[in-house]
Amino acid sequence: MRIDVHAHYWPKSYIDVMVEEGRPDAARAAQPDDLDARLAEMDSVGVERQYFSAIGLNTVMPTASGSVRAARHLNDLYVDIRERTGGRMDGYATITLPFVDEAIAEAKRALEDLHLVGIALPCYIDGRTLDADEFEPLWAYLDTQKAVVYVHPSGSDSANVAGLADFGLNMLLGSTMQVAMTPLRLGIRGVTTRYPNVRFIFAVMGGTLPYLWERFETNLIRGLKAVEAAGPNVPPFFSWMKGGSFTVEDPMRVFRSSFYYDTSVQDIPASLGLARTSVGIDHVLLGSDATFASLTEAVHLVEGTPDLTAEEKTAILDENAERLFRSAGVLA
Repeated sequence: MRIDVHAHYWPKSYIDVMVEEGRPDAARAAQPDDLDARLAEMDSVGVERQYFSAIGLNTVMPTASGSVRAARHLNDLYVDIRERTGGRMDGYATITLPFVDEAIAEAKRALEDLHLVGIALPCYIDGRTLDADEFEPLWAYLDTQKAVVYVHPSGSDSANVAGLADFGLNMLLGSTMQVAMTPLRLGIRGVTTRYPNVRFIFAVMGGTLPYLWERFETNLIRGLKAVEAAGPNVPPFFSWMKGGSFTVEDPMRVFRSSFYYDTSVQDIPASLGLARTSVGIDHVLLGSDATFASLTEAVHLVEGTPDLTAEEKTAILDENAERLFRSAGVLA
């Protein structure tokens, strides 16, 4: 089954709720109801399912009550879209972080009652990374559901590093940096070890991660050997490695085991070839970034690359996502 795991849709009524609840900056994000056109494009390239999220837009609301109202409104709209399209379009739920209790309640409703395909999260929540200690109860709940969590950079957080606010560098560099940082922090902080049933999908092939994979692997090996040689006197720089899930034999396993990465890399096609030696072809999924990018181009990118075998292309386009979502109970 050919599934596009990365698309966006912000219905106008959802944006209206955000504005009413204290987010006037969101007003520019509303999208037209172009679902018929999207379905036609899906048909043209053999895509059977497309999964939406509202991430990319900063969805953090100023109050818990406003966050609950907006999240419930959008999640209900995604269910309506699923029904209107006969299941061909579906959505990742938006939840109410940083309001953790409300987020768990909406995640429960979205997964157990609405049966949405997973949860969508940005790389930062109100300035906090996803491995923040206060989010542990959410991960514990999502682990019980074997949930799929889709992680996408939020444009408003892409200029956090000095110098990125100018010349469009926030999107060119900042977005790819934050989406590379997130799997590293989740793995290093042990979130995936404590909650192994949660599966993560990262947008844009994990940003800069495939390019820096060998560099990070080399530094992990050096650090692990330093920790082993130091015994009880571990240097502070490497202290976070002590008692962790990393091994010298396969230090990057943590970043492959429950992590998946999508192909929304039309402007950096070299990452497809790098996937084989970094994240692994079996952990790469078709993603288009529609409507910001083209689903047709996303499919043709995989079909036309000289860097993959025919079998690898088939795995990315038609097998990997189906296997993931069947294991999560999303597909019957």
